[in-house]
Amino acid sequence: MRAAITLLVLLFSMCGAQTRSTQTEVQTESQSTGAAAAAEVSTQLDVSAELKELRDMLVEQRVTLRSTQDELKKMEAENAAVKERLVASETKVEALERVNDAQETELTAVKNEMIKLISENAAQQTELTNVKTEVMNLINANAAQDTRLSASETEVEDLKVENAAQEAELTAVKTRLAATETEVENLEKMTERSKVAFSAGLTNKHIQARNTALNLVFTKVITNVGQAYSSITGFFTAPVRGVYYFRFTVMDINSSGWLGTSMLKNGKQVMYMSEHENDATRIHVSSGVTLQLEVGDAVNMQIPAGNRVFEDTNRSTFTGFLLFAL
Repeated sequence: MRAAITLLVLLFSMCGAQTRSTQTEVQTESQSTGAAAAAEVSTQLDVSAELKELRDMLVEQRVTLRSTQDELKKMEAENAAVKERLVASETKVEALERVNDAQETELTAVKNEMIKLISENAAQQTELTNVKTEVMNLINANAAQDTRLSASETEVEDLKVENAAQEAELTAVKTRLAATETEVENLEKMTERSKVAFSAGLTNKHIQARNTALNLVFTKVITNVGQAYSSITGFFTAPVRGVYYFRFTVMDINSSGWLGTSMLKNGKQVMYMSEHENDATRIHVSSGVTLQLEVGDAVNMQIPAGNRVFEDTNRSTFTGFLLFAL
């Protein structure tokens, strides 16, 4: 902009010098050619017109110069403002440069820290690779353990099934054992009750049945296992259901009458034996029978009417025992 203004000023100066030179030349020529003024009137008129035109141009150029100077002042003011802005910008630039330097320093520190972090990351990557390898090993080991666990669980399930079967079998065995124990207890009780045997003899020497039959009571107890025979009533009462064997022997001496006896079951005669004495010798009547009895059945001996028996050192006895229970 300054160069343009300078160029305009130089142009105006040249135009002014040229005008003055032209005026001088005109004056000289007028003096030297005073005599020939008439001849050159037209030429001078042309020059005057040209000079007038030049003056007008000069005026115009002065106005333009004045305008240009005003514009130049304005531009100088703007230039001063621009300088101020430039100074402010330079200050800002310096501040920015200082900030940039600080940022460069910080960036260098960040780069160093980044390098350090990259190194640490590389170390962590290596460690992570090792951890991944270890994890894969653990996964493989876990898979193997899972396989073993599945096998163990299958085995446990099989054992549970087997255990359930064994428990069921054990329950069945326990049930059978309980039943067996109950049966054994019953058998023991039955065995205790089935231990039945007795033998008894007479204590009176002569027992006579006159007009009616006489219940024969063997009062001399020799054996009474199970306490089923009563030496008071002469009755044997069956404690258990079963098959029993009974046997009796009676004797008489020095008599010419009848020796007889009968066995009764629940008041009914099941056997009768008798013998007649023809002289004064000893005679015996003896026999045995097997009877099936229910619990509570009673067996006893009886002397028919008109018969008698004699006792001397267990010659007359009544015996019975349980063969087996039913």
